[in-house]
Amino acid sequence: MIIEDIGKFFESNSKKLDKISNVEWKIAIKKCEKHLFFKLMNKTKYGAHTVENLGIPAKDYYLEYAYSSIIDGFWEWKDSFDLTEQLIRIIDSRISTVVKSYKNAKENDEKREEEGKYPLKTVIRSQDIENTFYNLRSEDEVDETELLAIEDDYNKIELFVNESKDDDIKTFWECTKEGYKRAEIAEIMEVTPKQLDKIKEKFLRQTRKQIEKNGN
Repeated sequence: MIIEDIGKFFESNSKKLDKISNVEWKIAIKKCEKHLFFKLMNKTKYGAHTVENLGIPAKDYYLEYAYSSIIDGFWEWKDSFDLTEQLIRIIDSRISTVVKSYKNAKENDEKREEEGKYPLKTVIRSQDIENTFYNLRSEDEVDETELLAIEDDYNKIELFVNESKDDDIKTFWECTKEGYKRAEIAEIMEVTPKQLDKIKEKFLRQTRKQIEKNGN
């Protein structure tokens, strides 16, 4: 590591890091991942937190930024915070900075377009609903009627989940939309895979009932 890569808090942070075990690191990272899951929920498909804007997936970007900020001493690890708390504070600060920078760039581009100039940054637009939700690029084309029916069911589920007071239902649905696997969802929800299966059954039973209730 060359001197330019070391922040002014490198020495003080290193003294604290020497007392941190691998297990404590793993616990802190897991808690940060869970924090990011809820912080970035439904915000990585377009806008400031896309791969196009950050260069890598948002979760990896913010975890790497927080980790290196502590390790390399560019952020002070304050005595009043434990490792997890300090990492989360860095993550939240970076998220705010990225969002502000993205908005400023977008506003500058809009102003340049009004002035008849080329934009400096391409605004990433969200994909249409067909590509985003249904992955319909298969050999068998789905007709418009079927697509509308799928979309209608999706909207009914969204409405049901938004109105639900059951946190398990809400979290399970968001995890499913993000494409997490069974083991990953169980870990995020802090339940066993078997307990997750029960939550899934409850979700399917209640959403099916809701769809039938609304005349599908």
